[in-house]
Amino acid sequence: MSNAKFTPGPWRFSSAHNDITTTANIKQDVICDVEGSIYKSLVKPENAHLIAAAPKMYEALSYLNENGEMPLGTTIDDLLAEARGES
Repeated sequence: MSNAKFTPGPWRFSSAHNDITTTANIKQDVICDVEGSIYKSLVKPENAHLIAAAPKMYEALSYLNENGEMPLGTTIDDLLAEARGES
């Protein structure tokens, strides 16, 4: 991910705070607020898990592209479940 310009993952959706934060640092920077939060963001709650899963999906696809296989312990089904909010 050396060319990536986005905030590094992992990202986490918090339904308690209606936001998506990065857990890559102690501050847990807010990536975006989800609709219904005090900020009234345009991000729909049903999209929050997909957005939060994006860095992990990017990492897995980059690894797959470079190595011809998924990272150890990662499956496509697991990534899709996380994007659907099922994990």
